[in-house]
Amino acid sequence: MRRTQFLGVVVGIVALLVVTAGCALFNAAPVAGFSWSPQDPLARTDVQFTDLSTDAGGLFGGGGVTLWNWDFGDNDSSPSQNPKHSYEVGGTYTVRLTVTDGAGKSATSQKQITVTPTLDGRWTGSFTDINWNTLAMSIDIGHSASGGITGTLYIVAQAFPLVSGSFNATTREVQLTFSLVVFRGTLDASEHRISGFWYDSISGIRGEDWFVTLQ
Repeated sequence: MRRTQFLGVVVGIVALLVVTAGCALFNAAPVAGFSWSPQDPLARTDVQFTDLSTDAGGLFGGGGVTLWNWDFGDNDSSPSQNPKHSYEVGGTYTVRLTVTDGAGKSATSQKQITVTPTLDGRWTGSFTDINWNTLAMSIDIGHSASGGITGTLYIVAQAFPLVSGSFNATTREVQLTFSLVVFRGTLDASEHRISGFWYDSISGIRGEDWFVTLQ
């Protein structure tokens, strides 16, 4: 092969590389990534999302992410770099982060986040006593991310501290013990209503119905 032909082939190869990868050579696309805290969040509590995206720029420097587009998987979104977001109900959601650099190049990362239903908040409703009287009641419940449950029951201007409480996030079964009375119930699909029955913890005698709704 003549030298001029060889040089022509080399030039052609170089030109092809420049055409197919030239833009990446001078400005590489960003790499999207993110994390969140707490790792196992409860519904209706803030989740802190943190952008971990990188953008190295190109051969001559530059680069840097300039736009963020978060899709939290529950029909809500945010343009912030490090947003906070809360989920109204428990479930598994697909979170997507799309980042764009100064040259207009984009990248997307997606992960699944599992949110646990929560009892946290003020609940008001009523229950029927053994004499078939309907009495108004309210319960203040504190439900921590670690699963701990605290609370106070208010009936007829009297306050009763929570003795013990449990919640099964899978079956949505709730059990709250105040003094000698145990309230058993189920959190509904909207996670805004608990209803069930109560019973005496000493005698085991079953009482009547009760319900509370989230305020």
